[in-house]
Amino acid sequence: MAKLAFDTGGTFTDFALLDDAGALHLHKVLSTPLNPADAVIQGVSELLQQHAQTVDRDTVQVLGATTVVTNAVLERRGAETGLITTEGFQDILRIRNEGRYDLYDLKIQYPDPLVSRAETFGAPERITAEGVVVRGLDEEAVRALGQSFADKGLRSVAVCLLHAYKYPDHERRIRDILAEVAPDVFVTISSDVCPEVREFDRASTTVANAYTRPLMEQHVAELASAFHERGIDRDLLWMTSSGGLVPSPRAAKLPVRLIESGPAAGAVAAAEFGRIAGETSVLSFDMGGTTAKLCLIPNGEPTIASELEVAHYHRFRKGSGFPLKIQSIHMIEIGAGGGSIAAKTPLGLLNVGPRSAGALPGPAAYQRGGTEPTVTDADIVLGYMGTENFVGGSFKVSKEAAIEAIDRLAGELGVSRERCAWGIHDLVNEAMAKAASMHATDLGVDPRQLPMVAFGGAGPVHAWGIARKLGIRRIICPTGAGVTSALGLMIAPVAVDVSASQPMALADWDAATVEPLLADLARQGADVVTAAGVAAETIDLRYSVDMRHVGQGHEISVILPDLALPKDEFLAELEARFYAHYIELFGRKVENSAIEIITWRMRASGQKAEARRPVAVKVGPQPLKGHREIYFDTLGRAVQTPIYDHYALEVNAPIAGPAIIEQRESSIVMGPEGTAHVDAKGNLIIDIKE
Repeated sequence: MAKLAFDTGGTFTDFALLDDAGALHLHKVLSTPLNPADAVIQGVSELLQQHAQTVDRDTVQVLGATTVVTNAVLERRGAETGLITTEGFQDILRIRNEGRYDLYDLKIQYPDPLVSRAETFGAPERITAEGVVVRGLDEEAVRALGQSFADKGLRSVAVCLLHAYKYPDHERRIRDILAEVAPDVFVTISSDVCPEVREFDRASTTVANAYTRPLMEQHVAELASAFHERGIDRDLLWMTSSGGLVPSPRAAKLPVRLIESGPAAGAVAAAEFGRIAGETSVLSFDMGGTTAKLCLIPNGEPTIASELEVAHYHRFRKGSGFPLKIQSIHMIEIGAGGGSIAAKTPLGLLNVGPRSAGALPGPAAYQRGGTEPTVTDADIVLGYMGTENFVGGSFKVSKEAAIEAIDRLAGELGVSRERCAWGIHDLVNEAMAKAASMHATDLGVDPRQLPMVAFGGAGPVHAWGIARKLGIRRIICPTGAGVTSALGLMIAPVAVDVSASQPMALADWDAATVEPLLADLARQGADVVTAAGVAAETIDLRYSVDMRHVGQGHEISVILPDLALPKDEFLAELEARFYAHYIELFGRKVENSAIEIITWRMRASGQKAEARRPVAVKVGPQPLKGHREIYFDTLGRAVQTPIYDHYALEVNAPIAGPAIIEQRESSIVMGPEGTAHVDAKGNLIIDIKE
């Protein structure tokens, strides 16, 4: 069965096609920010036309990752949204959780909520934490609210009631009433999106889902219609932030779970390519046109976090953004990509990002209206990226336009062209190296012990500089590095994460409560996974719990032991796992303090697919394509450097640095201190000398 994967990025939309003959073909087109579906449809149409003889459109499976949700939140382009809370709690989005990301900032600020105070309404009702109905739901008041939504111009409504994570009856009744009186309004209830404790986090997640749902529903419907016209009628599968694929209906209903879908696909691919190269643990480095993502992958599997924060008011400041209670691959993202704009600060210093030229107007070299110097322009001036083979020669770029943009900034800074271009390149590398070091420190890992898997259109260009700053000695660049996230979609399993908060002290373990709770989670997960075509008997169920000492404010995630163990043995093993993980994180054990479980989690998944090597598209019969002037800081000058075709290199044939190894979708930079070879799987392995 053929598979066709697409990953919509900020600058390019990437594609991978596995045809019916088992051959893997790669493709890349410029993204269309005004309507992301246009680029997807263009790329899919081109691939299907090119390989019409080897793809049965009746059976092809389409897989997708998208930035539609992320961009809607970051750029405030979501739907007009309202929020219904328990009466008296309408200020939840502004009060937040009373935490401060800077204790000493007297003028501390946060991003404006996605829902205004004027569009936040209180529903007359109240259920206690114990489930006692203190005040029944005033259904007539809800009907009146629903009838007013059309006048207010609301397209979507979030419902987040007090304690609804455990007692959702009132939320469900509000949903049903609104469906009657306001059928054109999308309704999102917190007990569907995030049935977990912490009201502000739950409200923030539900609002983000409601805010983006109309856009995702429209995006999914537009693609389904376009694919139907092209003879593809199978349901699309979409990548979630936790690295699993889900069917279109769930993706459209719960778009907040797709907010990091592209980066998640990249992390899945990095783990697999690291394994293929014989490495158990790796540092994943993904750099595209607008952002760079770093992810530590210990023991072959990305770490899954139970929360995420987006739209930070201050970059890197935890607590300054919107918290989202969703399962997500743990990674750090910075606003540095090929399209990041370089400029002179008021202090006369060089600054790069977070402003980005994106796909429109793009870097100056793209000649699509952009005139400001970007990271891509600097890389072209330094010689790291060629202009003749950019995206396989299908996309023409101008070195002269890049030089003009860099020269303008160099004049403002009073430095040479070369110095300015290198400063841009190195400043971005420094920012990413610091971010990677912080990420590794948070997880208690020494990055010098990990090889780096570098991918994305700009990742292999910058991997050399970042690896040297971090003390990393090995870089792995897979074939098709420029579209690795699309390849990750090919590998990823169909999988869904579900959760439910049900606080329970370990000393009060109650099997009569636990067994139906876990069974319900298993049923929810199986329903989603089987809907994507996975056979019920092949589904793998993994259970975990969020645990803490009684009185603590936050939890840690612990894998549940075998549920078939006798009760005493099971609880002893669970307690031992909690203490082991607690000591690993905090370096100590808290004695004589009761332990409790807060949230129960379950991941239902199918099987991973096998990674395939792309079809080689050789530029010429010989690996050496020629030479060009390349700047290397350790030499202090530009030198004539050999340019190789990655696809023409013989397995295990050594390449001495300096060198540039070109793929169709990216260029790999190797300095004078490196040696490289291609392994049997097609990965380029770079070893950096001490």
